[in-house]
Amino acid sequence: MPHGVPLWPLLLCFHLASTQVIANTRQLVSLLSEQFLTIKGNFSGLLDPQLLRYRLASAAAARHAARHAAAELDVAFCEAAPRMLETKTEWKSIDQFDFATHCCDPAKFDSLGHEKCFPEWPSWPVRICCAHHLSKPSYFKAAWKVLALSIFDDEVLEEDRPRPPVQNQVKGIMAYHKSGVTLSTELVGNVVPGPLTRLLLKDPEEKVMVPHDFHVTKFGDHNSPRGGRPVITPFFQAFTRTFSDLYTQDMIIHFSNPLKSREPQFQDFMRQGAGKLLHLVRRPSDMILSGYIYHRQNLTTGEEWLRFRNPPDCLSCDHEAWSDIFRLCGFRCSYSELLQNLTSQQGLQVEQLRSRWDILKMLENAHAWRDLDHVLQVPMESFRQDFNGTLLCIARFFFSRPVEDESADAPPEFRQFLEESQLHSPSFIESCRETLQRGGRCAAAPPGEDEAKFVYRATTHVAAKLEKKRLHAELRRTPGWRHFLPFADAALEATLQGSPTRRIFGCPG
Repeated sequence: MPHGVPLWPLLLCFHLASTQVIANTRQLVSLLSEQFLTIKGNFSGLLDPQLLRYRLASAAAARHAARHAAAELDVAFCEAAPRMLETKTEWKSIDQFDFATHCCDPAKFDSLGHEKCFPEWPSWPVRICCAHHLSKPSYFKAAWKVLALSIFDDEVLEEDRPRPPVQNQVKGIMAYHKSGVTLSTELVGNVVPGPLTRLLLKDPEEKVMVPHDFHVTKFGDHNSPRGGRPVITPFFQAFTRTFSDLYTQDMIIHFSNPLKSREPQFQDFMRQGAGKLLHLVRRPSDMILSGYIYHRQNLTTGEEWLRFRNPPDCLSCDHEAWSDIFRLCGFRCSYSELLQNLTSQQGLQVEQLRSRWDILKMLENAHAWRDLDHVLQVPMESFRQDFNGTLLCIARFFFSRPVEDESADAPPEFRQFLEESQLHSPSFIESCRETLQRGGRCAAAPPGEDEAKFVYRATTHVAAKLEKKRLHAELRRTPGWRHFLPFADAALEATLQGSPTRRIFGCPG
């Protein structure tokens, strides 16, 4: 194999001994990444000159790879990965090895890469090497084509699939970044049980658990990829919150930003009938608008990934998108810095790239679960159109009470659930924001929550209506609107129309 683009020498800025290049660089990736330093609370380490030299050398390597996409990467830079994997698998020769499949396959490793090819994560080599090998031809374009054909193919839609038996012990709520994570967190509970947890469990634990791994009876273990690191702050790739019932042993599992893995994940267990699942989805174009508005705010607290530059991060974006996004700044900026230095139209196009992998996974799951009786798919628009009606539909679903069997008055426990949830209504939070903009005071924080925190959430997670209208017009002028978004919006609409569960339990719309 020709050496092609010389990347490895760019990372020798530390004058490492040639025989220790791989081992020492792996250690440096771990000790010098901004993610690692943030976890350790070593914020002074972010100013270390060695960190800057490493970051600039890595950015130069990424620029070379992006400029020479048709060329072979330097052998020493990326082929350390198959050599490490070769010693631990049945692969006896690199000639049998396909880098894209065995080290980067997003269907098996999502955006994280194979841990035996890339022992350290997050790291520059994961993104640089996988972006290069998955772009010839484009993995994302091929995956999107397969999904689109399955959704719009009438024969597939009418396929009569067997219904799995469903156990009742697990109640699941699943959402994606900018598709209801904040709202579902408030309903389930961030620290203590929220309104939905108090409704579904008789005697819930007093404090939420955030496990990396957990066991689902009769189905097996959910093992978070990369040893659970993507679950914790500051990565925000995925997280799991659970509340258990101390009386019945029932469990609520709140699952955010599901990752693909070669090992069974929570979403796989739920598809097989491990329990009832509330699947929160959102119109893709609205996800992108919401993501752009939130991510460009230059917030000093919250999602740390927005500010990482070593390596730069775009949350759970696909590898090709990572390369296309950060090549705009020569791989020397954070995602937040990039958005602040682009026009709104350019920023919306970048946010489309960042969001497209989450959108594809959301649509894949929505399509796979479209006719399952134990999955209720609720679009975020329903909460805005009829908040109380949507909450009642969710309550009926979890208690298996079809709307036709319900009397005119909702049961007392349902009414209490509605009353406790009103502070999280999108319309209420919008009115709170407008009050604050007029100089008024929004003093309606939930019991036990600091008022300032509630106001902060209201002002950072809700955009002004006129601003959203202006940005939607800008979104329609982006390349992604012509090639991706109308089809993605239509795909979600077609999938929801084919789902009978929403009608059975009386969801609005």
